Amino acid sequence: MNIPYPLPKTTPYTGAEVKALFEAAGVPISTWAEANDYDRRKVYMVINGQFKGSRGASHDIAVKLGMKLSLDAVARGLKNHAHQEYAVA
Repeated sequence: MNIPYPLPKTTPYTGAEVKALFEAAGVPISTWAEANDYDRRKVYMVINGQFKGSRGASHDIAVKLGMKLSLDAVARGLKNHAHQEYAVA
């Protein structure tokens, strides 16, 4: 099951934003966790900031929820930043 909202392109979502987006979509976070084979408690701990999402499953959860940018999004941002830097000079 995908998240019921679009992933961010430049700025990651906060835990409060993720909760609000799930609520607006009418999808329980625990349902999303179970559908993606994640421990419900671990998902809530990532959303509430108790797990930082630095590595392992918590990192995967944070990326899938949009609380951390994916490598593709970071690469696009760096590429755009480099183009803007040279365009100004």
